[in-house]
Amino acid sequence: MDNLLLVLLRHGAHKAPVRITTSVLGAEAGMSQQNASRKLLALEKEGYLDRGKEGIRLTRKGCDSMAADYASLRRAFEGERLEICGTIVSGLGEGRYYLSLDGYRKAIRQRLGFHPFPGTLNIKIDEDDRWKKQQLIQMEPVIIPGFRDRKRTYGDLFSYRCRLGDEECAIVVPMRTHHGPDIIEVISQSDLKKALRKKDGGRVKVVI
Repeated sequence: MDNLLLVLLRHGAHKAPVRITTSVLGAEAGMSQQNASRKLLALEKEGYLDRGKEGIRLTRKGCDSMAADYASLRRAFEGERLEICGTIVSGLGEGRYYLSLDGYRKAIRQRLGFHPFPGTLNIKIDEDDRWKKQQLIQMEPVIIPGFRDRKRTYGDLFSYRCRLGDEECAIVVPMRTHHGPDIIEVISQSDLKKALRKKDGGRVKVVI
């Protein structure tokens, strides 16, 4: 975990640009002003932060790096159990298409033990829980192997067993997706909206 990124995170640089001198950064990070200045330049070149007239702000890469470090530490202290809260949102229809393909359906039956309902439940993760997606992807996945048909090649899916209420489910993470980092896709043998009696906007808790 980089000390300078941690100091910037404490000052809120993941939310908005902050004005802070290299002397203050160095003092809080336990290093000299000169070393803090040198490290800032290196972190900027590597894409972890941006510096402008309004101050210093962590980039997506910087935020993801800190979230991954935090998730790793929390996992070490608290173990594998993970709870992610969020809101049901409409999808793009991609899940229904991919889960209608025999290649994925057979592999999911073999690896996860159920025939998937042709569609995913899309959940927008609460802002306070978004770091947990980094913790999730550090867990050991059940890999759903890709396949090839006459038209194209379909990539592997990473899956993570979970529960939604009394429903046995799995979070699936495609190698490529149009969803943002705040969305997770959940599959089950059931139509989860009906099983949970939820609609778009409904609140859910995913237990991994």
